[in-house]
Amino acid sequence: MNYQSKTKEELIKELQELLQENNSLKALYDKDITGRKQAKQELIIADKELAFQNEEKGKRAAELIIADKELVFQKEEKKKRAAELIIADKELTFQSKEKENRAAELILANKELAFQNKEKEKRAAELVVANKELTFQNKEKEKRAAELVIANKELTFQNREKEKRADELILANKELAFQNKEKEKRAAELIIANKELVFQNKEKEKRAAELIVANKEMEAFSYSVSHDLSAPLRHINGYAELLLSRFYDFLPDKARHYLNNIADSASQMATLIDDLLQFSRTGLQEMRLSDLDMNIIVQEVLAPIKQDNRERNIEWRIATLPHVYGDHAMLRLVWTNLLSNAVKFTRTREKTIIEINVIDENDAFIFSIRDNGVGFDMQYAQKLFGVFQRLHTNDEFEGTGIGLANVHRIILKHGGHIWAEAEPDKGATFYFSLPKNKED
Repeated sequence: MNYQSKTKEELIKELQELLQENNSLKALYDKDITGRKQAKQELIIADKELAFQNEEKGKRAAELIIADKELVFQKEEKKKRAAELIIADKELTFQSKEKENRAAELILANKELAFQNKEKEKRAAELVVANKELTFQNKEKEKRAAELVIANKELTFQNREKEKRADELILANKELAFQNKEKEKRAAELIIANKELVFQNKEKEKRAAELIVANKEMEAFSYSVSHDLSAPLRHINGYAELLLSRFYDFLPDKARHYLNNIADSASQMATLIDDLLQFSRTGLQEMRLSDLDMNIIVQEVLAPIKQDNRERNIEWRIATLPHVYGDHAMLRLVWTNLLSNAVKFTRTREKTIIEINVIDENDAFIFSIRDNGVGFDMQYAQKLFGVFQRLHTNDEFEGTGIGLANVHRIILKHGGHIWAEAEPDKGATFYFSLPKNKED
């Protein structure tokens, strides 16, 4: 326990409590005479306790003396502090007056500061507006500067272009002068060429007139020859048939063979003459133009072809065909020749496939007939449409070599074109075009 921290009154009070406790113990000792033996032991303990307490009291007394000295020192310190406090009070009073003066000055300063702040806010607002205006002006200046840079570049570019154009103009003038001289030369040459062309045109007109006359004479001659040859051939064929029918049993085998050859040759010659007659008629015949449905014409041509080839496996793939403007008889002859050829040149195939299609171009229809027949070598394609021109022998495929020439003439008379594409043993495709009439 720290006795130095206790006051004198507290120490005295504790001492009194100890004394009262001691007196109580003595009273108990006096009263309990009967239990002296027991009390004696307790008294020994109490004496020891009392001795301890007395020692403590001595310590407390010593501490009390020290506390009195400390109390005297503290009183002296308090007097010093009281004197200092009086001086501090006087100083505080002086400082309070000074603070009041300063507070008054501060109020005035605050009012001045508030006024200045308001002025600063006004100036700040004006500065913000001025800054915005300055920013806007700077941006405008930057735009103008950029535009000026672009304009300068454009001006530089234009100056360079002008210089180039000036150089080009000088060259162009020189070239123009040269061209003018050349034009004068060409004009002189053109005058000479025009005179030559006029002369050549007159010559061509003469040749064309002569060619027309020659073609008409040739067609008339072909017709006359074909017609005049028909009667003798009929006689030859008739007499050969009479010999075979009336004297067949009396003739030796060689004679029969010769007569059969005569009959076959006469029949072939008759077919050739008929084809020549048809070819001549095509050249001389005037066209009777009308609106024609190609679907109907194709079906008309196919009916006898299908009838004559019922035993064959033929697949027909026919697209929907358009109307055209042309001569019915001539176009029917075109389809007859092209479809008959397709059937003839596919008879070596187990299954024949013949396709009929059309392509609608801007100013014409292009028809096509494709087959999977024997085909031909394209290096001989130019012979296809000539009279008596054949790419196969009679032993391979029969024919007179006039059919495609007739087809070619008919298509040309209609203002169209005809051509073919093929490969050996891979089939052939024949194309022909017919122009659309104005109503289409």
